[in-house]
Amino acid sequence: MKKNKVYINVISNFNHNNFVGLLKNSDNFDWQVSDVDYNQVFQTLTNKNAKIWKQLANITLVWTTPESISPEFQKLQNKKIINPNIIKKDIDYFCFCVKSIKNYSDIVLIPNWILKQPNDTNLALAYTKDSGLDYNLSFMNYYLSEQLAKEKNYYVLNSSKWLLNCGRTKAYISKLWYLSKTPFSNDFFKEVISDLSDLYGSIKGLNKKLLILDLDDTLWGGIVGDVGWKNLRIGGHDYLGEAFRDFQIQIKSLKDQGIILALASKNDEKIAIEAIKNHPEMVLSMEDFVTYRINWEDKAKNIIDIVNELNIGLQSVVFLDDSPFERARIQEMLPEVLVPELPKDPTDYNTFLSKLRCFDKTHITKEDKIRGNLYKSESKRTKLKEEIKSLSDWIKTLNLKIVIENIRSENIPRALQLLNKTNQMNLTTRRLSEKEFNDWTKVNLNKLWTIRSIDKFGDYGIIGILSISIKDNTATLIDFIVSCRVVGRYIEESMVEFIKEYCQKNNINKISGEYKKTEKNSLCYHFFNKLKLINDSKYFFELSSSVKKSNLLNIVLEKPNYS
Repeated sequence: MKKNKVYINVISNFNHNNFVGLLKNSDNFDWQVSDVDYNQVFQTLTNKNAKIWKQLANITLVWTTPESISPEFQKLQNKKIINPNIIKKDIDYFCFCVKSIKNYSDIVLIPNWILKQPNDTNLALAYTKDSGLDYNLSFMNYYLSEQLAKEKNYYVLNSSKWLLNCGRTKAYISKLWYLSKTPFSNDFFKEVISDLSDLYGSIKGLNKKLLILDLDDTLWGGIVGDVGWKNLRIGGHDYLGEAFRDFQIQIKSLKDQGIILALASKNDEKIAIEAIKNHPEMVLSMEDFVTYRINWEDKAKNIIDIVNELNIGLQSVVFLDDSPFERARIQEMLPEVLVPELPKDPTDYNTFLSKLRCFDKTHITKEDKIRGNLYKSESKRTKLKEEIKSLSDWIKTLNLKIVIENIRSENIPRALQLLNKTNQMNLTTRRLSEKEFNDWTKVNLNKLWTIRSIDKFGDYGIIGILSISIKDNTATLIDFIVSCRVVGRYIEESMVEFIKEYCQKNNINKISGEYKKTEKNSLCYHFFNKLKLINDSKYFFELSSSVKKSNLLNIVLEKPNYS
């Protein structure tokens, strides 16, 4: 499988050759590395003509050790009294230099500071202000994060986590430092690369959306059909019950961050639901799950049913089950689903889940926080659709309102999610970083709108993006994106009508566009084909802005000014 290319600049004050070699050979991405000789950090950050800045990169990694940023900190390692205010000024200068490179890459990553070699300090003096190594290192990291907290697309990474995961004795090899000025081992660098890959994947919208869970010995201890819900091990004065409860607390936090939860369990439905509703120590409730399949059927079939109901791709799913047999079954039948190897000991579940990076996000939007409710409302709409049968009558019954808005700063994270994650109803499948997005929308003749929908069942949130670029009396359609969960409700037609009206009001006679075929956007092809704009042999299209208006049923369209 072809890997996506990621262009990364590496700047450090130590020998990073081993790190770069491992990075280039890692599995997730095709890393294209530009770097400079080590110990050229400030020289590179302050030289806008440096070769490394000639090409826009996806990532710039600025990796330093504390004494290279502040000579005052070096005095601590020599057991001398220091002036903390000087350290603060040194960090101010470092941050000033780092902020100056914001236009050379999509994101800037700065690992926070750990020592380049272990140094066990005087236990009694470790946290004294003028001579404590640990105190001042903690302060440096706190102050660094404070200085960069408001900078968009700057991320301070937790180096201590890599040290903890790797183990101090495996992370440091003194001979390696003295021979080549390489402070960390390959095992340590592998921890870093894993996190870099996960972080970049989450930025590009590759994180998972749906967590499907088993029940017995996964969310609680025991088989509910055998022992009854009152005898399940969850919470209480029981070490195993406490572990299951903590596991549920963490799952609930994922739901609050926008991860959708569902159940796939081989159980008697009535007995299982009774346990969830009645056990006093249950953290998760039936309201936390957007859907469930509690029956005795094959779990692979149940998972397929769930994703079809929710209109989510299998590649967006994580399945957790304590049974090695069930895990192997899903891995074999549904290879796109991520099936982590849940630990044998339930006391390890919580820690294991905390280390899964597949759910990580760089932004949590308003839509993320209410995502579970959005999908539950969708189930009500689906039931109504099954009862009414006629599509037009169903849409009329929904009392649908579509709100088209000029892009606003608070909507940029959600717009980026749609831009970078939507595959099916997507005309061009353009992918942009936040910086590229902001630069594009600042151009006067580029226009971008977000699409929000509301009906009698609730607010859908922002479910679409529409953008054009204007030149020579022609509006070129750049982005035409609709979330697949709302396709087929005349929202797409409403967006086309809005573009036609916008162009008419601004004396733009022609609208053009081009469908860019991918493996997943045939849905978009069928829509534009239905409008007789494209066919199998012609993907480029043009239409007049004065073409006859489509019938939008009783949909209310709320539009911004046409300026």
